[in-house]
Amino acid sequence: MHKPPRGAHRPLNRALINGLMLTPSQDRALRAANDDLSSADPHRRQRGHSALRALEAELASRETESAVERAIDETILLGRARGETIEVSKTARRRRVRVRSRDGLETLAASGSISPLQHRAGLLYRDLYEATDPERDLRSQMDSAMMTGGGRAGPGVAEAWAERRLRLCRTMAALEDKVRIADRNGRAVRALREVGGHARCLSHFVDGGGSQAVYRRALCLALDICVGHFGLR
Repeated sequence: MHKPPRGAHRPLNRALINGLMLTPSQDRALRAANDDLSSADPHRRQRGHSALRALEAELASRETESAVERAIDETILLGRARGETIEVSKTARRRRVRVRSRDGLETLAASGSISPLQHRAGLLYRDLYEATDPERDLRSQMDSAMMTGGGRAGPGVAEAWAERRLRLCRTMAALEDKVRIADRNGRAVRALREVGGHARCLSHFVDGGGSQAVYRRALCLALDICVGHFGLR
């Protein structure tokens, strides 16, 4: 008589908390915490409480990530239904969605309002701007270390990427200082951050055709400075 592979029909006995199935490691952590909590040893009970708090925080993070992924799916479906051009990229851990038809750099480049060189400079600024986000940069690099077999990312990894982010922040500050000197009223820096950094259109943060024309000129000035800063030709 043929026997099924060992464990093929073994039911999952892992705990389900707030609708989330625990991973094997989380399940083991929960069982160990419960054992510690039932111990007469006060140190073990304290360890059990700490383990449960850590597990709760991890599950809350998973729940938030699930909500973000659902929102991304909805954004993609709605955008495509409206005929938007959607660009989806995948980082070490999560997807990022960019609506290209609502991206200020893309629309200005498509209309000929900025040159291909200015467009490239704006994208380079955006890479720099996004890399200075401490949460995204550190999380993605820690995840990459674990995915490539580095195991648990220790304090040294966090410190190294914090130092990297500090260097990037200084680089971006130096670039924005050049823009600020060239346009002391602050419009160029604001336009660069909104359109280059946040991928917004001018109409999203400036009302009126006249004002948008002023900010478009300021953005072109900022992008020209970026072209020189990045050494583009």
